[in-house]
Amino acid sequence: MEIPSRSWQRIYADEKFSWLWPPAYEPNSDPPELEQILALLAPQPGARILDLACGLGWLTIPLALRGFQVTGYDLSDAMLTRARESAKQADAQIEWLRGDMRSLPAGWTATFDSVTLTLSEFGCFDDESDNQQVLAEVMRVLKSGGRFLLDIVVNRDELILNGDRNSSFDGGGFFIVDKGSLDILSGIFSREFQWYRQGRRHEETWQIRAYTAPEVTRMLEKAGFRESTVSRNYAGDSLTRDSVGMVFLAQK
Repeated sequence: MEIPSRSWQRIYADEKFSWLWPPAYEPNSDPPELEQILALLAPQPGARILDLACGLGWLTIPLALRGFQVTGYDLSDAMLTRARESAKQADAQIEWLRGDMRSLPAGWTATFDSVTLTLSEFGCFDDESDNQQVLAEVMRVLKSGGRFLLDIVVNRDELILNGDRNSSFDGGGFFIVDKGSLDILSGIFSREFQWYRQGRRHEETWQIRAYTAPEVTRMLEKAGFRESTVSRNYAGDSLTRDSVGMVFLAQK
């Protein structure tokens, strides 16, 4: 099979991401999941939290407004620009940094009380060792006893159970056709988007390595986490084969 392209680099390089995935949350108000996330992380007042692949700041900003010392970290300049604008509007004090989550700053060793990676594209790297490296870096920057919240948007078991999917959605005045399929041998889940905007035809492919819950659990163990749990959502409901995503909570 042809090696999957780095779709995440293309999609998030400019404003194209806002056509495919408009913000699911209003960053200037508390998302409904916030209390559940805080219950999982159980941070002390003023705790230092790293929000990896923070995107538009849907979680970064509310955490900062609750009084935590929050760092938002993302590879996309376009998304960080939007996030900074939202934080300024909300009067939220946040450290924003651009970088690759496979190689976090050397000075961050044992710095954070909690790390979050939510609505995440964990599995976006072509090389399996790179995905493992993300977990190793999270482990390094956490303090002893620190907690890591990993929210993965796909579940390989669910993809196999329900098969290929075809849908369409409103991209903001135009419709986008979305076709999703899983390659059984490679474990790569692909979504092909096609749309017409202002008289021009556009298409983009998003790809990610789809994992099962046992696979991610083993990867967390390999990274050195001493314990982890998995559920289907932030509320802690039991994971089943038809769970679209997976939420892991691991402790250093």
